[in-house]
Amino acid sequence: MKSQCLRDIKKFSFSHWMLGILNRLSEEIVAAESVHKFMEKLDKSRYGDRSL
Repeated sequence: MKSQCLRDIKKFSFSHWMLGILNRLSEEIVAAESVHKFMEKLDKSRYGDRSL
């Protein structure tokens, strides 16, 4: 859960910035069985299916 930031140092920190991105991921991506499957689903959602 993201807390309210009162100082800029926390607002622009990596962990605070990443929480916003991770919270927007779909349940299908988050529930991946492995890191490889997670990355595969994440890439597919970000860039679409670019297979030839």
